Amino acid sequence: MAPPDIPAAKRAGLPVDLERLSREGDAWLTPEDRYALKTHGVCTQAQGGVFMIRIRIPGGVVLTDQVRVIARAARHHGANWVHLTTRQNAELHWVDSAHVAGVLASLERGGLSTRSSCGHTLRNVMCSEDAGVGLDEPFDCLPDARAVSDAIVARSARLNCVLPSRVNLAFGGSPRCREDALVNDGAFVSVLDASTGEPGYEVWAGGSLGKSPRLAVRLGEFVPRRHVLAAAEALIELFVQHGDLEHPGKGRMKFVVDRLGEDVFRDAWTKTFARCRRDAAYVPAPVDVVGDTARHAILAAVPDGGWSRGVRPQRIAGLASLTVDVPMGDLHAADVELLADLADRHADGALTLSRDQSVVLRNVAVDDVAAVRVRLAERNLALVDESPVATVRACTGSAVCALGITDAPATGTELLLSPALARHNSIRVHVSGCPNSCAQHQLGDIGLAGTKVRVPGRGSMTDGFHVYLGADPAGREVGQVVGRVAGDDVPLAVDAVVGAWEAMRHGNEPVGRTVRRVGIDAFAAHLDAVLADRWATGPEPEQPDDDAAVSAAN
Repeated sequence: MAPPDIPAAKRAGLPVDLERLSREGDAWLTPEDRYALKTHGVCTQAQGGVFMIRIRIPGGVVLTDQVRVIARAARHHGANWVHLTTRQNAELHWVDSAHVAGVLASLERGGLSTRSSCGHTLRNVMCSEDAGVGLDEPFDCLPDARAVSDAIVARSARLNCVLPSRVNLAFGGSPRCREDALVNDGAFVSVLDASTGEPGYEVWAGGSLGKSPRLAVRLGEFVPRRHVLAAAEALIELFVQHGDLEHPGKGRMKFVVDRLGEDVFRDAWTKTFARCRRDAAYVPAPVDVVGDTARHAILAAVPDGGWSRGVRPQRIAGLASLTVDVPMGDLHAADVELLADLADRHADGALTLSRDQSVVLRNVAVDDVAAVRVRLAERNLALVDESPVATVRACTGSAVCALGITDAPATGTELLLSPALARHNSIRVHVSGCPNSCAQHQLGDIGLAGTKVRVPGRGSMTDGFHVYLGADPAGREVGQVVGRVAGDDVPLAVDAVVGAWEAMRHGNEPVGRTVRRVGIDAFAAHLDAVLADRWATGPEPEQPDDDAAVSAAN
């Protein structure tokens, strides 16, 4: 199918006809019609006649009644499968064209929305999973994240016709959130004013991954909470004014920063923000600010098995946040219903979808941790660091995605049983089925991006992966392409990387830092020696140098 003329679709107003889709199927849809559907969260799959529906979960928090609506939709119309994304959304796949309108209606009745969850829109506004309860978060930024999402999505009918590309926003103040701020179009890092203790945000902009990764720049050191909506609106207005609407491959905000220069972009945002403060009225809900917490009392209330990455203490002694490991973000409807039951019985009546494709249960009494483990085991689920399989993040790849090049889930499934990764289940392997970085392969300890590759022993092009190493978000470094390998040789390449890291690391040094210290070229040489003619160093020469080839996914 020919790629859509996205600017033309926007100029036409992005019309959709769900009734005709239900009545006649999808054969009549033009590429531009299919793009317009994406702005409503309805995306073409690799297979004809069926669609993926992406459900927007602002801030990642979804009530259990809404969770059960998603589970029912998955059971009856989505092949019994719910996929969790790295942007805290949920996806249904294999939805027949005749049922798309009905599924959207049922989601809306449940208080859920798919609007602006795909295409050139304000994508999900992410939020720290620990906001309001974690010891590293200065205050609860979820109300502000939701307010920004609601205000901007409310005008999506017009805005989606003029946005040059998608916009990803993130909120949070933990060290992890500071790393995420570097790779989002806009980010609001929770901070307290040094002199007054007032809660507010650092503002960052211009970060992105994909084919042309770029780290964000800081625009403002402190914006009070009452002005956060104006700060976000100023970013959107500046993007619409200066972004390249006619060339989607160069439409992201990072290209605006590059074209204007950091100083000019910052000055333009500052002036726009000053004007938006007069127009964007926002009265933030009161939030508690973290003071000197009684950490001795918090850590004295010990859960069964002790504290860990999967069982973290909250600000209030006796309460814990539990992270349920969801390998590659894939759940059956019954798994989803179990998690909703656990949230009602042991947590706060909501699930928090994580940026790692897992699920967080918050406000769990430490005395209930053992009971949660028992119930999870009934569905072969476990808490993070207690699972027998590796930590693998993956998109849906060519198995269902119309833009996928390789079968990311199949590769991820193989890696779940890797002996090397089993020795170190904290190593993060991110598998994207194409260069779009839906699994954020440039941020993984080991990143894999699906592509067509040539390796000496294959003779011709084959399905494979670019291997990325050297990611160190805390050190402002994203992974770089080390080389390329055929899909069925990925486990051998991953085992070789882990072995070299074990031999060369200093203390508890993470993989990316070891790679940077030892040298990316040295790791490439090691992989060349181990895999011989099944490996080729460097990127595939015929890969395009810009984002144009993948812009339709945006």
